[in-house]
Amino acid sequence: MSPSPAPARVKLKDVALKAGVATGTVSMVLNDSPLVATATKAQVLKIIQEMGYVYNRAAGNLRSKSSRIVGVSICDLMNPYFAEVLAGIQEVVDAKGRVPVLGNCAESVERQAKFLDTLREYEVDGILLTPVIGTPRSQVLNLEKWGTPVVQVTRYVHGAETDYVGNNNRLALGLAVRHLVQLGHKHIAYLAHNPKTPTGQDRYTGFKEAMEEAGLAMPKRWTHECMATREDGFSGAVRLLSQAKPPTAMVCFSDVVAFGAMLGIRSIGKEAGRDCAVVGLDDLMESRLWQPRLTSVAVDRQRIGHEAVRLLYDRIRTPNKAIEHIALEPELVVRDSCGSPRVS
Repeated sequence: MSPSPAPARVKLKDVALKAGVATGTVSMVLNDSPLVATATKAQVLKIIQEMGYVYNRAAGNLRSKSSRIVGVSICDLMNPYFAEVLAGIQEVVDAKGRVPVLGNCAESVERQAKFLDTLREYEVDGILLTPVIGTPRSQVLNLEKWGTPVVQVTRYVHGAETDYVGNNNRLALGLAVRHLVQLGHKHIAYLAHNPKTPTGQDRYTGFKEAMEEAGLAMPKRWTHECMATREDGFSGAVRLLSQAKPPTAMVCFSDVVAFGAMLGIRSIGKEAGRDCAVVGLDDLMESRLWQPRLTSVAVDRQRIGHEAVRLLYDRIRTPNKAIEHIALEPELVVRDSCGSPRVS
């Protein structure tokens, strides 16, 4: 017995005929145009559902010369900070009717290069890029040569001038140091200095400037250089507090590092907020659940995501506009991990 022939594909003109409108009106409904009356839109959508019509996106893209795809290249999705930025990005991209294509590059330059090449093959409308550690300038400049609009998000590559949105990292570290100074601390360590990224460089510069402003010494042994992981925060805190003259407080590169540091402090029989003040940076949702609750400098990750999409859409619409850099203002959120003011 031969198989039944496949049913004929419902076409745009079939929907228009049944709805009693022009094919252009149906097309406008599919693209959520505000020019179509609400009642007409509801009627067309009802008929589309009844007839099982599926929009031929590929054909539409050819006509409009737009893929409707936005590439989102994330350096490390295992880090909750970048996951929250991504959530803000997707919220706005979805609302604007485009499709985000995500690549988790896991801090690999090679993996990132391969993903960017793939996005080029699909002729995406634009790319939101959080560069991996060690990204060569040429990798970002190639995107411009291809004519692909790009916005760097939370991280940037020196010498690769594109639109950018991120946190004011120098100010953020200044807020953390000044809070500890106001509490009476004079022996403040910096945990997880990561000079391999511009973010790491900016945050350490902010720490150093605030320490110099307060007239405080910065012994080399109190600056712990490492990657920004919980494991490094743990081992770094143990090393700092095991010294003959340990610091009384530590500013951490991020909340993730601070979480590890607090566990490290507890592992040697001490407690954050009582024996050593701890300040994180980012104010992740988890920070308010820790015991003691983590004092942190808040970064609006959702707004970073929203602004990144806005910058990209502005660049798509106006390719030759001036490059725009946005550094969002951070805010200190005081909780329990710094304890009471220190008595000299």
